[in-house]
Amino acid sequence: MGKISTSITVRELEAAELPRLFALINLHNPSLDQAMFDRRLREMIPLGYRAVAAFVGDELVGCCGFWLRTRFWSGHEFDIDNFVVHPDQRGQKIGEQLLQWLEAKALEAQCDLIVLDAYADSFRAHRFYIKNGYSLTGYHITKIPGSNDPFEKKRA
Repeated sequence: MGKISTSITVRELEAAELPRLFALINLHNPSLDQAMFDRRLREMIPLGYRAVAAFVGDELVGCCGFWLRTRFWSGHEFDIDNFVVHPDQRGQKIGEQLLQWLEAKALEAQCDLIVLDAYADSFRAHRFYIKNGYSLTGYHITKIPGSNDPFEKKRA
């Protein structure tokens, strides 16, 4: 996959298209194998998981899952999940186009807040989100049940 200067199409995926996300999601979560992805996706869809994707022609070059939910602290929120642009396609404003699509969808759904998680060591992602109007407002603290091992070991 090389740098492409053609137009990008951003659209929500139909449920039947969601399995196409594996290749990009796997780049972001390398310990996630196909069987685990398939099982988790089957569990997530009934809970309201949806996804948007960026395409160059038929080639999937970026994606992001999202959830709509309401929480006490945030009100009606738009939760961004696993935001990925293929490394060979970065620097072409694909991420910005995905964020614009997501924000329009959040406005359409009358959300009070857009939220997302970024790994603590993903400094490039932090800069990207801050550059696009997001702010660091807290910490996402994790624990593997029954273990004192840090989560980072699990995703390696």
